[in-house]
Amino acid sequence: MHTATGSPWDRVKLVAVGLGVAVGGFVVGIGAMIVLALLIFGLGVELSEPEFLIVSLIGLQGIGFPTVGYAYIRYTGRSLRTFVPMRVPGLRDIALIIGGWFGALMAVGLVSYLIQVLGLVPAQNSAGQIIMENPGFVPYLIPFVFLLNGPGEEFLFRGVLQGRFREAFGPVGAIVLATLMFAPMHIFSLVGSPEAALVTISILTVPSLVFGALYEYSGNFVVPALVHGLYNATLFGSVYLAAEYGPETPQALLIL
Repeated sequence: MHTATGSPWDRVKLVAVGLGVAVGGFVVGIGAMIVLALLIFGLGVELSEPEFLIVSLIGLQGIGFPTVGYAYIRYTGRSLRTFVPMRVPGLRDIALIIGGWFGALMAVGLVSYLIQVLGLVPAQNSAGQIIMENPGFVPYLIPFVFLLNGPGEEFLFRGVLQGRFREAFGPVGAIVLATLMFAPMHIFSLVGSPEAALVTISILTVPSLVFGALYEYSGNFVVPALVHGLYNATLFGSVYLAAEYGPETPQALLIL
């Protein structure tokens, strides 16, 4: 059982450093994304919006987040194997993955319904808009969701930041702090008014808290990474199925 340690000033500094690590992940990721795009353009290949979305996944979640997270682990003298525990999921982990996936979807659905009842309008996610305009691209995107999107974001925010916050704030404080850094970072991909962005960020805290709780309970990074991937893959898949077999596509897509 982890308990909070350190002086108040040390904790303030840790939060500031954690925020810097999170921002650093985006900065490095955006830089990698730009370099990749320029290399592709240099080869005479013109990227469509869905293709550029994959390039952004490679740059951010595939390069930026893991690189900065791993660099921080090494800088603090920690071992990746012990600091971010990973193992092949057993039966208990599989049950947590299925339950967490279903629970995250149901919780977000309930919160979204309450938001609608209150007459609030969430902001749109730019990646979600691209998917809704190009639903046929979803089958090609799903593998990247599991290979890059879920693992990349969970490694930085749950494995590295939540793990570091746990040492100073305990598990509950770590979950909350990691969520408070994870959800607002999505503002860079939101389209709409500041009020609408705040509504969307509030909704996104729900699955983030689920992912964090799963990580603490399972002690296995693979669990939240797979739940995160399943969550986004389900949202993408719903757009594809609606486009192929339904009368209309969903109006909102709250991906993480």
